[in-house]
Amino acid sequence: MLSAAAPAKQWTVLTTAGREAWPVGYSAVLDGCDPPTDPGNARVVVKGTPILLSSNGELDEWLVLYCTSCPDFISLDVSSRRAYALEIAMWCGFLGKLPEPLTWLEATEEDFIDYKIRRTDNFRFEDTVASSTWNKAVFALRGLYDWAIRRQIPITGHGPAVEVNPVPCGRGALRVPGARPDAAFVRQQRDRWVVPGTYRLWRDVGLQGRAVERAGAGHWRAVGWNDSCRVRNSMRNSAFTDFLYSTGLRVQEAGSLLLAELPIESVLEAKLPAAIAKYRKSRVWYSAPAVTRTILSYVKITRAAAVRRAIREGRYDSVDDIIWITEVRRTRRGALEAIRDDGTTMSLNTMEPEMRRRLFWVRDGRPEPMALWLSESGTPFHPESWIGVFEDANDRLFAEIECAGGTASDQLTVTPHSLRFSFALALAVRLHQRLDRIHGWDANVPYGDGTRYDEVFRTIKDILGHKSVDTTRETYMPRVQRLRFDELFGSPYGRMATTGDLVAELAKDLVEVRDLTGRNA
Repeated sequence: MLSAAAPAKQWTVLTTAGREAWPVGYSAVLDGCDPPTDPGNARVVVKGTPILLSSNGELDEWLVLYCTSCPDFISLDVSSRRAYALEIAMWCGFLGKLPEPLTWLEATEEDFIDYKIRRTDNFRFEDTVASSTWNKAVFALRGLYDWAIRRQIPITGHGPAVEVNPVPCGRGALRVPGARPDAAFVRQQRDRWVVPGTYRLWRDVGLQGRAVERAGAGHWRAVGWNDSCRVRNSMRNSAFTDFLYSTGLRVQEAGSLLLAELPIESVLEAKLPAAIAKYRKSRVWYSAPAVTRTILSYVKITRAAAVRRAIREGRYDSVDDIIWITEVRRTRRGALEAIRDDGTTMSLNTMEPEMRRRLFWVRDGRPEPMALWLSESGTPFHPESWIGVFEDANDRLFAEIECAGGTASDQLTVTPHSLRFSFALALAVRLHQRLDRIHGWDANVPYGDGTRYDEVFRTIKDILGHKSVDTTRETYMPRVQRLRFDELFGSPYGRMATTGDLVAELAKDLVEVRDLTGRNA
């Protein structure tokens, strides 16, 4: 019989370090999962599975079962599973601190409303979270309770099962205090879109260590260098964020690429392997030559230095489970395959991120990982680690702006998804311009329901890897439609406006598009 742990004021999220084999009968938690194919065989929990532990030293067996067996949860990428588990842990901790402590199975909608106020009301509490973080918490908890209802989990012992999700549906759960409820485009995720000039400011200051100065009301620009700011791995980090901002790849997708999968400078497109793509569906991604040159510079300088350092310090000698590759070749169908030192062949298209970090080869006469992105120690840089890089850059930029006289309203929160969304918005603007020029459409031609621009949204859908074009159209059409009439044809820049100019125009009216630099920055 599975049971819920007692309420606790603090919960910790642990992560399995490798493939854990738990035999049948060893744990009631795992015995509650679907049975193994062969009775008596060990049950495997994959590396990176989050496990929640209470401050009482207890495992909540239902939460373990959720993290190890729920299809909707285990289908998420590693970083998303951990992020959702952290949100569940915070919720359980909140319930444990109530005057009458509760388990998560006993929570009601009133408890959730109190939790929402505690996490988001910045008028009453100082340590509140951004809208994007709160949205993540809502989705994490909704998924947990939907699963509990489907499984008919008993609230206490042999009592009645959970029947009602305490997390309400609709925008009521997502809306946070302080947002304008009557605004046409209220920002639901903090800094979902940033204009090109603002991205460069964030990169130059947050990742490269430059200083800032005021460039007008609410506007800033990067100047000189901050000698007191010691930034590490600036070339690698700048190359990675440039890569995300110019390709629209997800952090897991870009962070799991191998050096052999990077296109040469003269090639503009490459194939994203299915094993590292969301929904496990391969697609084509495109790289601007300038960004490819930036990455190649990182490979030749910073990455090469990290490899030399690792060899000098003998770091590769202590790496377990290395898979040595002697050759990477392309099949007749264009797919890449790797040849192991024992002669066996492995398809890179179906190779999971975990195994990719174990691949090594001899290049330029020295052994090194095949992973494109390496840490300072010369070992593969885990995609989850990029989250810390972004957070440090956000803190560094705001510290510089604050020193220059900025206020909390100037704070910028950039995430990998911010760069992905910003890429897509700029692409939508450019493709709309292209179709308008081809067909001679102007302000006198009604936008209609957007079907005239279906080619635009299908292209963006394919590049971003969305499941449905409806998702793409619903996200970007309202913003581009507004730009097309309010700015494109009425703008003094007219048809000579650059994509950066036009996206910057959106920031004047839409709270969800951030511009800290002003036009032409």
